[in-house]
Amino acid sequence: MFKKEGPSTQIKKENPSIQKFVFLLLMLPLVFMPNAGLAAQQQDINKPGDVFDMPLEKLMEVEVVSTATLTQTKQRLVPAAVTTITAEQIKSSGARSLYELFDIYVPNLQWSRHHWENDQLGLRGIISDRNDKFLLLVNGRSMRDNTHAGVVSELDQVLLKEIHHVDVVRGPGSAMYGPGAVSMVINIITYNSDTFQGTEVTTRLGAIEEFYAVELKHGRKFDSNDGGIFVYSGFGNYVGASKYDAPQIYPFTFPSTGGTAPVGSVPGEGTKAGEPFTDTVQGRDHADALGAAPMKLHVQLKKDNWDIWARLERGGKQFGWAPDSIARRPYGNGDTVWWNRWAYLPGNEHIRRPNFYTYLQFTGYVGYKQEVTEHLDIDYSFSGQSTTNVQERESRYGQNYREDNYNGKVVFKWQPTDQHKVAFGMEFQHNDLGLRGWNGLGYKAPKFGGSSGGAKTPFMNPNVQLWGWNVLMPTWHTQMYSFFGEWQWNINDQWTTFIGGRLDRHTFTDTMFSPRAAVVFTPNERDTFKAMLSRSLRANFEEYMKRQDQLNSKLSDPEKLDSFEFRYERQQSKNLDLAASAFVHYSLQSLGWSESAQSYTIAGTQRTYGLEFEASYHTDKTRFTVSHGYTKLYGFYLEPGQRAPFPAAPSQSITAEPYGVGNDLTNWSNHNTKLVYQRKLDDKWTFDASMRIYWGFPGMKDFDKYYPYQSSTAATAGAKLIEPGWERAYRGSYFLDLGLQYKASKNLDIGITGYNLLGVFNKDFNKRNYVETKGMGDFRDAAPAVGVQLTYTF
Repeated sequence: MFKKEGPSTQIKKENPSIQKFVFLLLMLPLVFMPNAGLAAQQQDINKPGDVFDMPLEKLMEVEVVSTATLTQTKQRLVPAAVTTITAEQIKSSGARSLYELFDIYVPNLQWSRHHWENDQLGLRGIISDRNDKFLLLVNGRSMRDNTHAGVVSELDQVLLKEIHHVDVVRGPGSAMYGPGAVSMVINIITYNSDTFQGTEVTTRLGAIEEFYAVELKHGRKFDSNDGGIFVYSGFGNYVGASKYDAPQIYPFTFPSTGGTAPVGSVPGEGTKAGEPFTDTVQGRDHADALGAAPMKLHVQLKKDNWDIWARLERGGKQFGWAPDSIARRPYGNGDTVWWNRWAYLPGNEHIRRPNFYTYLQFTGYVGYKQEVTEHLDIDYSFSGQSTTNVQERESRYGQNYREDNYNGKVVFKWQPTDQHKVAFGMEFQHNDLGLRGWNGLGYKAPKFGGSSGGAKTPFMNPNVQLWGWNVLMPTWHTQMYSFFGEWQWNINDQWTTFIGGRLDRHTFTDTMFSPRAAVVFTPNERDTFKAMLSRSLRANFEEYMKRQDQLNSKLSDPEKLDSFEFRYERQQSKNLDLAASAFVHYSLQSLGWSESAQSYTIAGTQRTYGLEFEASYHTDKTRFTVSHGYTKLYGFYLEPGQRAPFPAAPSQSITAEPYGVGNDLTNWSNHNTKLVYQRKLDDKWTFDASMRIYWGFPGMKDFDKYYPYQSSTAATAGAKLIEPGWERAYRGSYFLDLGLQYKASKNLDIGITGYNLLGVFNKDFNKRNYVETKGMGDFRDAAPAVGVQLTYTF
């Protein structure tokens, strides 16, 4: 399965001896220090501070307002599968982004690259060409880009030290948070003056995949002890990995120009299928967007019942060119339009550089809790957010826009008796869209970009507000009104029910209804059974809803996910916890473009089922967790009029099943396994390891078999981008990280992490595929790398 394939594994300018030495260096503590661990002090390594220090049996009885509920609920009774990742786990993982962090810890979550947008996260088989199927929150406030990109901020940041913990609700969440929370809800909870006092400085740097970061946080209580202030700042520079250490692999051989163009003016000329693509348009892997190094500032003030915070963040990444953007073949035969995109002709100011996206986001939040009576509280909040998003693709076009979002919310929480808890409220959102972006991204755009027919078209011009389907749209405004509620009924010691839902009405949609019902059964102290039925919705992006309104004044259809899930949790012993989830019915109506209707409508219905198994073993010195996720497509039904005749592009790329090829999801590994191990070797040393296994991509192979990309230009029609016998993209991916933490003194912690270490032996072990919208079959290998972290607490 892992046999090397001749020239395809010959990577230029690498030194495998050095990489193997790094690998062996990280393995040394396992050989020489195992006995030290037996004498380690009796100290819990699980989680830092507050409730996270409690034993599990006590923690499960603590009542909290979970990310998955509106009412106060015992942890054991929360009607969802929730993964909580603590600051200690973030530190021990050495994660260089939230993408990497979630890939390590969240069961049945997968991470894919993208040719046209930022990287994508998916859960339980639901993944898209944009991060639009889930919501990401900070302290309960959505950070979503509603115009075009979905979740784009936060995920790529190497700056993570302000995070106290992250809750990942695996499953639908629209009943709590509104449209967009289809597959999951991610809630980042930052430190505040209650959870952090003192001053801490952290510096990080990485080699091979090169990066540098410095982070400072400070928290203190007021003298009156009725509040305090927390301040965080972080700055970085992510240089990334070279195209030799992290090669881009295409499944076709690049032809020569045959004399129709100057030698070297066409990228990849002569590169064979499976060889690393080394043209200048392929940037360094995970490198910062041009002129936009990562930066994050967070300030939070708590006083009495007030909670006020502000957050400023800048980030972005380079990403790879799509195969059809660089290898439409042949280059001659009259295809001068395509050739002109690469040739340096007089009057063509084309700039040949990597694709990238970058963003600047500012969020301000004010919250107040009014304690009306012993049994009634009212939470008020108002927040504002401004997001600038810039994308440049093929050095010639993309997006450059800003959206401003304002949100007001009131939530009533009432407990009339010990058995009943009720929460209900209302929310109002206002969006100003298509605005000019803020300065501060350090971005300089090309003045012009070539286009069909040789005409000059302005791209990324400061006066251009938003390009929607290459049509300039004016500034516009939308609103959404929402009403929501939840009733929790503790019938007796064994039975608890949850009934809730949410109504949302957007300017461009009908009323959207997201209900949820759950039953929790606890027959004894060890076992918990949960049954959950819910519906989640996603309104389309603002740019598409506006465009549809311009075309035909029709309201936009939302996506809809109906789900039915069972979950079983068991505390086998004080050291062993077990859990299993079965989502027996996931029916997702997906949006797609309809030529006949000239709008985004429901293209088809994706139906899947799956299983998730989790186990966690923990002692004073050891923690070991393992999870396995299985997701299977059992039907995909195209709407009438959505089946385009071959070789026209399919109206969807979720699966090739409706075209008679296979019955798997295109962008999903049916089986996914994750293992995380931590061992205290003594009072100074701690060893960490994580392994993620994507077992294979049969659905991608099926889709590429049905639709290997063919050029749409008359001069190059029939040129396929996947050569016969191509298999490498469809095999499994295996990511192994190893790390050591050393407590040098009371105040100083030092950590070292080796990333993607199996790539030392075969780079394709670290293969990460791209989300496919056409049959492309390419991937990029993540670089084996090393990172060091130093934390000093004053």
